[in-house]
Amino acid sequence: MPSRQQCHSAFIAALVLGAVLCAAGTTVEAQPVNNECSAAIEIFADSPVGGTTVGATGTDINSCAGGNDSLDVWYYYVPTDDGIATFDLCEAASFDTSLSVFTGCGGVEIGCDDDACGSLRSSVSVAVSNGSPCYVRVAGYGGEMGTFTLSASLTTGGGGGSGPDVVYSDTVDITNWGAVGGIRGYSLGSYTCNIGNTNLPWNSTSPLLGMNAYRLENGRLMQIGMSWLKNATVAAAGNGCGMSCNGTGGSQLGAGCRDIYSASYNGGQGILGPRSQCNAYTGQYPGPSGGTGNAIFKRLQIAQADIDPALHPTALYFSEGVYVAATDALAGNALNNASHKRFTVTAGTFNLSPTGSMQVGVPAIQAWQNHGGGVNVPDPSVAISTVDVPDEGRFYMAAKVTPLGNGTWRYDYAIYNLNSHRAASSFTVPIPAGTTVTNVGFHDVDYHSGEPFDNTDWIGGADDSSVSWKSPQTFAQNPNTNALRFGTMYNFWFDADVGPKSGSAAIGLFRPGTPESVAATVAVPGACAGDCFVDGLRDGNDVQAYVDCLMVGGKSCACADFLATGTPDIGSIDAFTDAILIGTPCP
Repeated sequence: MPSRQQCHSAFIAALVLGAVLCAAGTTVEAQPVNNECSAAIEIFADSPVGGTTVGATGTDINSCAGGNDSLDVWYYYVPTDDGIATFDLCEAASFDTSLSVFTGCGGVEIGCDDDACGSLRSSVSVAVSNGSPCYVRVAGYGGEMGTFTLSASLTTGGGGGSGPDVVYSDTVDITNWGAVGGIRGYSLGSYTCNIGNTNLPWNSTSPLLGMNAYRLENGRLMQIGMSWLKNATVAAAGNGCGMSCNGTGGSQLGAGCRDIYSASYNGGQGILGPRSQCNAYTGQYPGPSGGTGNAIFKRLQIAQADIDPALHPTALYFSEGVYVAATDALAGNALNNASHKRFTVTAGTFNLSPTGSMQVGVPAIQAWQNHGGGVNVPDPSVAISTVDVPDEGRFYMAAKVTPLGNGTWRYDYAIYNLNSHRAASSFTVPIPAGTTVTNVGFHDVDYHSGEPFDNTDWIGGADDSSVSWKSPQTFAQNPNTNALRFGTMYNFWFDADVGPKSGSAAIGLFRPGTPESVAATVAVPGACAGDCFVDGLRDGNDVQAYVDCLMVGGKSCACADFLATGTPDIGSIDAFTDAILIGTPCP
């Protein structure tokens, strides 16, 4: 009878030989009928269609998937009204997808996404006009291919739809007001557009502009500053929004019109009011508080150490403006109110200079994915999705899992509250029993200048079933405790000795109401090394799936990455063989 070692050696040899034969015997699949844009298949709102990229060819032409997603198929959609069209692969996809939208064959890309649904599936929303077709490209990240279900939906309003629709369209200057006690005060200039079809009221209660700052460094995006809310005064009525301006200004910003304020004007302390008095979901706000103070009072406050080029030589920085406007919210157009733009820091003076293009209607949390590998170099390991509170506001959820190469993985999460007045007070990530968790961390951004909110950090820790963080107190105990309120982003992280799988994390809501929490689909600990067939066992059924991962690779093959290096490779075969021969079930 052969020894276990002989079986082990024979199994490895067979596995490698099988991989070679598999590669040598690869057959050429028939091309899908919609392999070319010119042969795109029409899709309709609320009518999902099945498709495949197996056998497809193409060219890597999208902006968000980091290259090598050239195996593509095409669809086109003709909107029946103005509004926001959403295309997604959330329902089903057997591979790691990318999704992009173009104005036509050979046209301009108007939207792109890699992993917004979670589970390595894509979703993208774009502004559309009645009767103007757009072309949807489905491809696979890193050359992956497979089957999918593509859905389309149309939300009327926003992007030129019904009612007023305010967007922060650009910032070209940032004023440095000086430092007090190691904290610097700044303010952002504002180009503001009303892209709706009715006038936007413009007065001391609406619209309101919150100014934020973020730093992207060492694979993590953090919010490092915030301001009070800049209150509107008098609107101009200029062109520059890509629409026809109706000429209305003063107490209203006309449909299609642009208003411009300098950074120094927006830093006027008399027109900066407290965030604590604002309901971001409804836009309710009593008006400015007045009052002046030192150089940083009420302004966008950033610790000088957080932007010191000597301390952060590789960091990237981003400014963000988030608008709140009552009539914009009432019209259902509040989901495009945050925009961001990169800025640089001058050593010595700590002056900030906007650079690159404004990402209109996109909050700064998206910069983590879009620039995670460097300027305009996406980080494909960052997945971002939206989480809506029923009949209320929206959160953005971002997740990144990094293999540390020592049998452990780092789990990084960020939650951005766009406009939920209910806010968030806890975050819970499930883990399998027996998981070893270390390095539990948390980061928030401090309120200042007399805001009543407590800045005490959330309490984090792990038990047998979850890693969780919670506000120091409940709403009933203290309505001013530290909650994740609108226009802010909090970070959560930990290390674990279990690899990632797609799962559901819980965002607990702060203010009372129903539901008490909302679910976010993100990567969580739970992958069973070796269970590439995903049946809870490690046995012969996993061999073919493991070989596929070994030959093709891709970030969806965590089951084959025994050594937590980030890439399934030949070094994992020995450990995989042991798991299969022993036949132990997954934990």
